[in-house]
Amino acid sequence: MTRNSTSTGGALPSPTGRTPEAMTESFERLCLRAGLEALGELLEADAAALCGPRHGRGDGRQAQRWGRTQGPIGFHGGKVSVARPRVRERGGREVV
Repeated sequence: MTRNSTSTGGALPSPTGRTPEAMTESFERLCLRAGLEALGELLEADAAALCGPRHGRGDGRQAQRWGRTQGPIGFHGGKVSVARPRVRERGGREVV
């Protein structure tokens, strides 16, 4: 008695139970979240370099923190809103 153990039904099912398109979308969301988190840390480091530590009082500060604002960045042909810290010079002008 011989029996064929291979499937004749076409494509094999995904081991995770998800389609490749769903896995790609999930991976893109992971990359977006990781990228936004890294970008946020870099923006905070730039603000700390200009203003010193948050709530710090010191004469060596070049600027002061001035809240947060939303700004768009490009991602896959679209725009994603990112919160960034605002920094102003002692004269009142916005620091880029």
